[in-house]
Amino acid sequence: MYSGIGFKEEEEFNYFESHYSVTKQMVEKLTKHYESNTLTLRLRMPISENLNEPRNFITKIINYERVVNIPNSCTVLPDLLPIAIDMSIKQIKGVYNFVNPGVISHNEILDLYTLLINPNFKYQNFTEIEQSKILKCGRSNNHLDTTKLESLYPTIPNIKKSIENIFLNSKK
Repeated sequence: MYSGIGFKEEEEFNYFESHYSVTKQMVEKLTKHYESNTLTLRLRMPISENLNEPRNFITKIINYERVVNIPNSCTVLPDLLPIAIDMSIKQIKGVYNFVNPGVISHNEILDLYTLLINPNFKYQNFTEIEQSKILKCGRSNNHLDTTKLESLYPTIPNIKKSIENIFLNSKK
């Protein structure tokens, strides 16, 4: 259940149901020994401006038969990649939740897509239990706190506004 409280960078991991998540956790724990000279950026569900790019999170869920309606943090690449470059140039170190502020559900993304791109688009929901029956491994759903990142870059757009802009810009 969504609590509205985001996970902070210093909190312990609590999701162990996928090899991908466990591997990310292991690497992050190893690199913490080198925090004085490493920068770790935690991305979630990367979104690009290209709605035809198969690895774009929006493109993926547009093509799913059904989606789960749970709020998540996402990384809008056009908003955050310039920040990654700036952080590297400034030699900023440590672990940062590298997502846009706020959360958005699959339904909210698809509703915006229907409103702004394709009024004929239809989608269906299913529960996490129904979803787990068709997946090879579990999926994490989470809200990452952006307080630390926003203390350095306070103008990062909210995820909902940013996705709306992606759709509006794709029509140009």
